[in-house]
Amino acid sequence: MKNWFRLHLLALTRTIGSLFRHPLGSLLNLLVIGITTALPLALWTLIMSVSQISDQVSVEPQISIFLRHSATVEDVKGLQATLKADARWAKVEFIPKANALAALQTSLGTTDLTAGLADNPLPDAFVLQAKENDPAGLEALKKELSSIVIVEEVQLDSDWAKRLARITDLGRAIFEVLACLLALALVLITGNAIRMQILTRRDEIEVAKLIGATDSFIRRPFMHAALVQGLLGGGVAVLIVWGLVAYVNPTVIELASAYGQSLSLLAPDLLTTVVVCLASAFLCLIGASLAVSRYLYQFR
Repeated sequence: MKNWFRLHLLALTRTIGSLFRHPLGSLLNLLVIGITTALPLALWTLIMSVSQISDQVSVEPQISIFLRHSATVEDVKGLQATLKADARWAKVEFIPKANALAALQTSLGTTDLTAGLADNPLPDAFVLQAKENDPAGLEALKKELSSIVIVEEVQLDSDWAKRLARITDLGRAIFEVLACLLALALVLITGNAIRMQILTRRDEIEVAKLIGATDSFIRRPFMHAALVQGLLGGGVAVLIVWGLVAYVNPTVIELASAYGQSLSLLAPDLLTTVVVCLASAFLCLIGASLAVSRYLYQFR
């Protein structure tokens, strides 16, 4: 057992020493691995950041009713009484157009939205919370409310949240496909890099085999090289994504604020960093194993 640990420690030491002896080549290999790993990580970061909006948005079955400007006070009171008497609504809230304008001005940080206008352009509105969650039933309620004479427009407020959730699901599906393709690319890149290392040490390997070196002895240094490159390459990928997030975040925050939302890109945390480094190392080990096994098979 002590000899086994000694051999692995020796291979690891030589691998790390090789990185410093060939800094330019090692840096290029790490950049290739890092960029390949950073692409799916950046997409995953974007998906998780956008998911914040989905988590913040209420998906309760709410329906907003916007009234015509021609609706009188008596019409509004009559509709309000009718809605409150309807047992299908769990909550009925009337929002006067003056309150809606004040809330809009507060959210935008301005008080001169109506400058140059003769009147408040916003309509009176009702916000209704239905007791049922059935999509077909909600659509029927929406159609029924749209037929009321003083109603200008009816909006099912959870629709856009559901669309956002579907977009997020689509992003996850794209991420899975992209991650699989780039994982295959990382295996091939590592396998090709290890194959080049094998060719440069071919004479050394053949002499070692002639004097009785086992396959595990031949394989060990290349596996350690792949492991170290995978771990460091994963770290490079995390650093790349950290830099992208730091560069893009101010613009994203300003854009989200313009739409009344609070959104910022999430930088990879410690758990994500560990997972990315381990996944990168695992894929590099697969590529190295395939390359070494192919060479040993040809040697036999």
